[in-house]
Amino acid sequence: MTVTAIRGNEMWARDFDDPHSYSVTAQVKNRNIFAEVALISTWTAGEDHSASDAFITQVVSDSGVENFPTENTVGGDLVAVLYRKNATSITFKVACYQTKSMARWMIFEWA
Repeated sequence: MTVTAIRGNEMWARDFDDPHSYSVTAQVKNRNIFAEVALISTWTAGEDHSASDAFITQVVSDSGVENFPTENTVGGDLVAVLYRKNATSITFKVACYQTKSMARWMIFEWA
């Protein structure tokens, strides 16, 4: 297989009082994809309790519409990497609590 395209960007969320998040949905034209998301930076202002997460919340592909956990909860398994055939869209999310968080997402398209 050959990588035919690579796309990516960054996203961030910031809040020092309540939980906050930001999501982005990337459209794909029926391609086989390998997608990943990762935290690249977190910053806190000395808070004792803070959290930062980056994950995939949804993918639409030959497997149908797959929804994954949208919050980091006890027992929830966040998805950060996946491969799907004939994908049409994928949604990435960065979430934070009492911090500023920055993440990057990447999509590799395969022939």
